[in-house]
Amino acid sequence: MLSRAVRASRLAIRRAAASTTTVTASSRVGWARTYATPTSDHWNKGGQKHRDEQGLGGSFQQQNGMEKAHEVLRETFRLPSFRPSQEEVIKRLIVDNENALVRFPTGGGKNLTYQVPALCLDGLTLVISPLLPLMREQVETLRSLGIKAANLDSTLNIEAYNRVNSEVRSGELKILYVSPERLNNESFMNMIKRVKISLLVVDESHCISQRGSTFRPEYLKIARFAEEQNVERVLCLTATASKDVADDICKSFRIDPAAGAFRTPVYRPNLSFRVAVADGMGDKIEQLLPLVKERTGPAIIYAMFHRHVEEAAEKLREHGVEALAYHSRLSTEEREQVQNDFMQKPDTVVCCTMASGMGIDKADIRLVAHLFMPKTLENYSQEVGRAGRDGLPSTCLMFLSAPDISVLEGSARADTCSEKDLQRWLHEVATKTPAADGTLDFNLYQQSKQYDIKPNVLNYFYAELELDHGYIRAVTPFFSVYTLSETTSEGWEKVLSDTSDAAIAIRESWIPTDGGHEVDVVAAASAHGLERAALAKKIGDWEFHGSIIAKASRGRSRYAILNPLPPTSEGIEELAKKIYERMLAREEESVRKLHEVINFATADDCLAHSLSTYFGDEDNVPNAACGTCTFCRTGKAVEFTPTFVTEPDPSKIRAILDVCPERDDPRLLARMAFGIMSPRLPEGQGSRRHKLFGSMRNVDFNSLVDAFDAECQKLEH
Repeated sequence: MLSRAVRASRLAIRRAAASTTTVTASSRVGWARTYATPTSDHWNKGGQKHRDEQGLGGSFQQQNGMEKAHEVLRETFRLPSFRPSQEEVIKRLIVDNENALVRFPTGGGKNLTYQVPALCLDGLTLVISPLLPLMREQVETLRSLGIKAANLDSTLNIEAYNRVNSEVRSGELKILYVSPERLNNESFMNMIKRVKISLLVVDESHCISQRGSTFRPEYLKIARFAEEQNVERVLCLTATASKDVADDICKSFRIDPAAGAFRTPVYRPNLSFRVAVADGMGDKIEQLLPLVKERTGPAIIYAMFHRHVEEAAEKLREHGVEALAYHSRLSTEEREQVQNDFMQKPDTVVCCTMASGMGIDKADIRLVAHLFMPKTLENYSQEVGRAGRDGLPSTCLMFLSAPDISVLEGSARADTCSEKDLQRWLHEVATKTPAADGTLDFNLYQQSKQYDIKPNVLNYFYAELELDHGYIRAVTPFFSVYTLSETTSEGWEKVLSDTSDAAIAIRESWIPTDGGHEVDVVAAASAHGLERAALAKKIGDWEFHGSIIAKASRGRSRYAILNPLPPTSEGIEELAKKIYERMLAREEESVRKLHEVINFATADDCLAHSLSTYFGDEDNVPNAACGTCTFCRTGKAVEFTPTFVTEPDPSKIRAILDVCPERDDPRLLARMAFGIMSPRLPEGQGSRRHKLFGSMRNVDFNSLVDAFDAECQKLEH
């Protein structure tokens, strides 16, 4: 049976020929006839044809490819030779003209496998990555080497945004970094479709697999993008993919796993893995202090939530350690200051959330500590991989604490919405009247609050309707409002003198603002008898030619209809049940992975050997003993028994019921008790500032759900 990722990929290919607006039954028949049995070399044939047309095929790569690569390595990157497997990857890309998957551990040299080819190939290298801080750091590093590189994101000011667009259009830029969400941006897509992409790089490519704990629906669109844009070659990068996830990546991007998948072992002998048991934050800091004070370089201290980050940094400062806090609640300026301090100072200690810490990249980190254990071994491997990249001895310490386990498990379970809310959402989707272009559009922010479904879960549901059930296909989001900013007087004059119907409609409808001019393209199109898409395209054209900077807002996600959803209540309930059961299965998988981490930390085995075995490298640790981990040093396993409070305090249950009027969703009440924000909570009594928010975070989450469910049923009767 084909995996969901494979079906997703094939479905995306079938749809690639379709219009992104109206989809007809006849077009679906055409897709089935054309792509029913896609061949593994489908992209390669198209890409090779494109390369030959551009004069890049055959002789150039065969005769000069690797000579050029070695020259770039020496003269630009100032390195004498490639690391193991790097040269083979680069040859695969620029000589063989084939797609490749790279599974190197964190710090294993993945970046050079695309940065060198980028300078050997005639065209743009587009890097898709979810890690904005890491993108910026890579761009700074490349620019310091004289390489034309840039990142494109919403934080850029007008001048920087315009400069990047100009360099992309002119062909001057060699490497461009964007997030996967950028592929849903109309202006970006209007620009990039006119650009030759010699190499598409998919960083953190494990996010494409629904088997992985870090699956992101946005990643599923990347394979379709590569197909539709006829990119010449694709390189997928990951540090954490298991074999099953790697297989999914290969199938999605047409990579031959035998010849095009490259990996190096995760074992690094300079890392010393330690595990300690602690009662709480104070105990953790006391045990951590000796390592912090003995270290000979920078340190990263991972915590779970921003409040833990602040607490840990404060306690370290109380003991004379100048610790910095880094998390998403800080302003952009504050985060940049911490990042700069960490990169420039020789012995900085940074406390950060696990998500925020993904952007930290420094070669001489001597200590990585997890105050809260990671949710998966994949995460753990990636995070400890930031230590000792220079090959010198470094320590990785993980704490186990009984109170943390219920918090971690509750976090894994708390994304699950109620089946009733899922049914209500699905009913809206099924009964929505299509727009004039045949698509359905929704405000996902409003839906999230209305149905108490977290935004990431809601995106997952839409992905399931598309990929597993074939009802819809996500297309470019619908933006109703654009703010147009002048770049140059010459460019603005072109906007003012444009006599097309779309330009006239825009100018007659816009209103002056502090940032330029704002136009509601929906209202403007309706007033002038035009299509909204025509106005959006005109704005995109102006931006492509550097006449303006356009900022879109009031977005609505948009979906083409492939097959009608169930028309009856019974059909909707049946579909909702299937989606709900799969959501519960994902929840249990997350909990299972959490317990894999506990088993790893408490096993009667060398920690380095256990981690290597998990990733399929059973024989890489000599004699199955690293000699430096906790087990090797003590000769015995760490003793740890997680405990859970399974009987909630009835008085606290009653107190939350007294302040929360909601009685239709026990999970909503359980989230407040546990201290997890829910889309329906911020405007009600349940907020982070309320004294009852998180008042039972030490209680098993499922026990809370059961307790509130029982109380809600009593009130119903």
